[in-house]
This record gives sequence, structure tokens and C-alpha cells, in this order.
Amino acid sequence: MLQKKSFVKKTKGGKVVKVVREHYLRDDIWSGSPLDSACDPSAHKLAADAKHYLVIDTNVALHQMDFLEHPAITDVIVCRTVLEEVEHRNKAGSQRLKNLCQSATKRFYVFANEHHKDTYVKEESGESPNDRNDRAIRVAAKWYADRIPQMPIILLTNDAGNLAAAAAMGVTGMNLRTYAAARSDAPELQDLVARQDFMDEDEAALAAEGTTAAAAAGLTSTKDPAAAAAA
Repeated sequence: MLQKKSFVKKTKGGKVVKVVREHYLRDDIWSGSPLDSACDPSAHKLAADAKHYLVIDTNVALHQMDFLEHPAITDVIVCRTVLEEVEHRNKAGSQRLKNLCQSATKRFYVFANEHHKDTYVKEESGESPNDRNDRAIRVAAKWYADRIPQMPIILLTNDAGNLAAAAAMGVTGMNLRTYAAARSDAPELQDLVARQDFMDEDEAALAAEGTTAAAAAGLTSTKDPAAAAAA
């Protein structure tokens, strides 16, 4: 499937030109999970017996790398949208993220959502590039939840608006503090969550969203909260 994107730009000489770019979409891009019967075995990377799969947004990838590098954080879906944004904004962080994606033990799977016919999203009228990218990540999380219903899918984001939008789509979302607090098998994760004071977030809303999501995912009130997510 072929999509065309067009935009205008000004050249160094001051001339305004129209640029048209072709964007090819495919239906043979794999999920990376052995639980997906349609996924080619050569693409299997996520664990079949994982407690849940995590989908991270760009800000988590940019500002929570110490958290992501902890051995307890595994089976993470990294959308191509996130990988490209991080590469554009932070070269050092991009290399650390790529190292995680190349690790056999961490099981970080790069999902080419920007080239999948079911997960590619066009920028809507009046929508900022950042909002469009957040929506693309939510659509990818929803695709995984529908594709592999037996595996809990959790969108990790510290953005209250993103959490609310995910909930409206039926996608389980959690902020990092709530998720880390629910991981009683790795209590040290709470110390690794970086505080992002520069972000304009409503902490009360985040806590409310995260608590509700944790309960929905079965990550609260259990000796092994991560195991409950698979229930």
C-alpha cells in the first residue's frame, strides 16, 4: 500500500517548493511474539511466558534510561516512532536504546509501526507532530492488545493526557512510579524512576490514572504483582 505525504518548504534561495514523499505500508511486519501465530518464527524475540509486554512512549525512552536498563525490565516493545524520535533528539540516549534492542536477554523488540498498514497514522488537521506520535504509539499498543489478547499489554507513559487517551481506547496505561511501586519483585525500580520536573504534568491525575490501570492489569494487592498481570 502506498501513501503520499506532501508539504511545502522554502529553499535557501527563498523559493517555495512542494515536496511529495512516498510512504510504503506493508502487512508482513511481525509482532515479535511467539504467542502470535501469524508471526514468523525468525522474528520471535519477546518471551511467550512474560508476565506482560511493555510499550514505552518517547519521553520514557528519553528520560528513564536507567530504569529501562535495569535487568527486571524486559519484553519491551519499542515503536519505530520512538526509536526515530530519540535518535533525532538525543544521540547518546539513542545509542543506549539501540543497545537494549540488540540485547538478547532484555528482549526489547523494535516494531515498525510506521510501515505497518494497520498501525500507520496520518497527522490530523491541527494536530501537532508530538500529539500525532503519541497517538501512533497508542495505536500500536492497541494493535498488540488485539493481536495477542492473552498477553497483558501496558503502555508506560508519564503523560496524563496520553494515559487518558489510552484508557479511552481500551489500552491499559500506567505511569512509571505506579508501575515501579507495583513491581514488588524488584523494589529498587522505584529508586530508578527519574523525576521530570520540567514536564507540565498533573501529579494527582497521573496517580489516579496509574492506580486505576494497575488494578485493571492486576498489578496491585498481590505478593507477586507482575504475575497477576498475566491472570
